[in-house]
Amino acid sequence: MDRRTLLTSMAAAAAGSACTAKDAGSGSEKAGRPTLAIDSDGPGRWRIRSWELRENAWHPRIARATRTGAGIEVSGPIDAADRAKVVARLGA
Repeated sequence: MDRRTLLTSMAAAAAGSACTAKDAGSGSEKAGRPTLAIDSDGPGRWRIRSWELRENAWHPRIARATRTGAGIEVSGPIDAADRAKVVARLGA
């Protein structure tokens, strides 16, 4: 891959990640929302990327999850619905 191709693909990825409320279409806050991401951060630990609509654009909110004796503990600022999804996915 040459430098020009790399820079073009990086610019396209950056532009594609900026979803505005206008792009959402129906006016619903959840419409057009980027996908919740859960990535492994080591044994029994995960990094979670949730999204918040602010100033007419989606912004990432990062949290951490760890497996404890009582189940899954999520620490960080994520949406309550996303928190429930994370616990359901990781608890299964």
